[in-house]
Amino acid sequence: MYSQSILIMKIRIFMLCWCLFYAFTSIAQITASDRQQAIDSIITQLNNRYVFPETAKKIENMLVEAVKTRKYQNLTDGNAFANALTEDLRSTARDKHLAVFYSPEPITPNTSKDLLNNPEQESTAEGERLKLMNYGIRKVDVLRGNIGYLDFNFFCSPKFAGDTYAAMMNYVSHTNALIIDLRNCGGSMSADAIPFICSYFFEKPVHLVDLYWRQGDVTNQYWSYAHVSGKKYTDKPIYIVTGGATFSGAEELAYDLKNLKRATIIGETTGGGANGGGTINITDHFAINIPLGRAISPITKTNWEGVGVTPDVSVKSKMALHHAQILALQQIVKNAIDVATKENANAVLTALKADAPVFKKVSFTLKGFKDATTVAVAGNFNNWSAVSDLLIFEKGQWMITTDTDSNELSYKFVVDGKWILDPINKKTITDGQNINSFKRIK
Repeated sequence: MYSQSILIMKIRIFMLCWCLFYAFTSIAQITASDRQQAIDSIITQLNNRYVFPETAKKIENMLVEAVKTRKYQNLTDGNAFANALTEDLRSTARDKHLAVFYSPEPITPNTSKDLLNNPEQESTAEGERLKLMNYGIRKVDVLRGNIGYLDFNFFCSPKFAGDTYAAMMNYVSHTNALIIDLRNCGGSMSADAIPFICSYFFEKPVHLVDLYWRQGDVTNQYWSYAHVSGKKYTDKPIYIVTGGATFSGAEELAYDLKNLKRATIIGETTGGGANGGGTINITDHFAINIPLGRAISPITKTNWEGVGVTPDVSVKSKMALHHAQILALQQIVKNAIDVATKENANAVLTALKADAPVFKKVSFTLKGFKDATTVAVAGNFNNWSAVSDLLIFEKGQWMITTDTDSNELSYKFVVDGKWILDPINKKTITDGQNINSFKRIK
């Protein structure tokens, strides 16, 4: 699940770009000394490693001023302090990959000079962890009308997932169109994951992206591979569905395939994180994710940082899959060279249009917070996106009416990046180690 600020996130994979979160629920008090040690370490690490040195200096000035004005002096909970630091770092740098994490349990400070490569002794253990999560694959299916469907939580290195990804592509190789669902995908754990997956979509190697790294002042090119195991998917249409929670490496896949005119993007504008990096433990209880590099498209000469990937067809994320199926079926009808394929696709298309998702209206209100800049509601009805459903402030409260196809809603409000329970709704539901507000609608 994305994004609950009450979670304590311990990152154990030093990776290209994004984070895998592990949650802790216990709360420990921190001291002024703990806060100062964390701030000092953050300043040092950012000045030494952050991809934008000038921005690191701006962050240092901001943190020094915050200490002078005692901005954080009343924050004795580690989670709250980490959240406040994350919000301030991001507002200063405009970089969503910057994040501070807190663990009530001691962690070992790591001062490694290379955050992009895992120590060899962690590789085997990491492979076992990824296997338990099915290498980020949520679902592989063939939908009505012979449409392949791939749903991801994240991508990982072909070193661990290559055989599984190859089997996945073999499974959908006979389909007439492919839908890749990235609405719940928070990114990738390896620079090689996206090139590997993209290799199935091109007959010959294609230049996908360049990654510039401050460390060594180098730029690396990433191309799709000439050869991969299993069958390629090169001559049939691809549709990618996105939402506000689509982030980082998931955005790269959408961005690359859109610019190469290999896929049609359907849904909402994505989260906007293009600066890759890794996580370092900076004190006994705090860690920071630091962007060490930035993506550069060989086509646009820029990236999606701060702006996200704009869909070709803009629809609410909850409707994106249904809309993608319709477009896929229409294309299958257009491409069909035999009567049976065309008739089957037309029949499924007619049934799908008649069976459109039915949504119910649901309203959310949050009183107070009049000085907040942005308030959103995120839950199981919008793939936990903190940008899809924004509230408006009227008559002393924040309000929104949105749609859902579920009778049972799990949700939280997101106030200027801070995730909170609904203060007027005492009903909660536990999802793993997460506690969310809960409401049932008729």
